[in-house]
Amino acid sequence: MLKFALLFSLVASNSIGSLSGYQSVCLLDDPINQCGNFCLTSLAPLIEHIRKHQDAWAVSDIAVKKTEERLGRIEGLLTTLKYMRQKGLEESWSQDIKARLDRLESQQGDLLKKLEKFDKRIVPPNFEMIVSRFFYVEGKMRMNWSAAASTCRQMGAQLAVIQSEEELKALKVKLPRDRIYWLGLNDLEHEGEFKSSETGKPAPFFKWRAGQPNNSNGSQHCVDLLDGLMYDNKCESLSYFICQLDDGSVS
Repeated sequence: MLKFALLFSLVASNSIGSLSGYQSVCLLDDPINQCGNFCLTSLAPLIEHIRKHQDAWAVSDIAVKKTEERLGRIEGLLTTLKYMRQKGLEESWSQDIKARLDRLESQQGDLLKKLEKFDKRIVPPNFEMIVSRFFYVEGKMRMNWSAAASTCRQMGAQLAVIQSEEELKALKVKLPRDRIYWLGLNDLEHEGEFKSSETGKPAPFFKWRAGQPNNSNGSQHCVDLLDGLMYDNKCESLSYFICQLDDGSVS
């Protein structure tokens, strides 16, 4: 896949700049007979899509490199400290040094997990790290809940399920006031039991507006977010939406 992307990125760098001045950019002696109506203009959207992915891969590579460098420094310190421990020098350590060693060991474990998750996922374009997970905020198109969920899946993601007050506050800063966003929760299966649409598990966190959820007219089963508060709403309503990478995302 990476070789395929690199190949098209080379094509993009040589070709996209020339698209703007031509109606047809086949660059062939006899375009109609040699390729019919299929010319490089048809490839422009694909090339642009690949270019965006290349940008995302570059960002991931930088993050991986920084994480590996930090991990290397921690491993060097731990090696020295563990050697001292083996030589029976631990008794002379202050409580501060012992606490730092414990923190280093904990950080080492966290960094190893982070690297493992980087290996498993390439972050799609336009997803942003918020607190410890990657989110995408759709602020141009409004869809019903099912269409929004399907769009997130097409990105390799899912409708967002907010996990904590910290995450909600960080997301709220990114969202314009008075705009409604679908989340990945509903009680379509059992009234009042709001679960993740992807995992089927109960939601880990709620921040309902006073009086919500109220299932007005017995037809409100999907959860949305407005100005940092959650509501139940008709799944057929049109709203913006928030996607997240699934639970295997970098954290």
